[in-house]
Amino acid sequence: MIPEELIKRIRQIQIYTSRAVNASFAGQYESVFKGRGMQFDEVREYMPGDDIRDIDWNVTARTGKPFI
Repeated sequence: MIPEELIKRIRQIQIYTSRAVNASFAGQYESVFKGRGMQFDEVREYMPGDDIRDIDWNVTARTGKPFI
């Protein structure tokens, strides 16, 4: 059983976010990072003409070939 004093202290904990929220709806916030807002769909092998900023470095390191 959890002591009553501990329960009182737990209820007093406040959580603060590190992101700047601009709306009260989940998922709508201003990111501190600038970017193109890409959404993940799949990983595929890099092809000439692809933007090198899209390279997935974790997959590239595992396979030895560039993937985006």
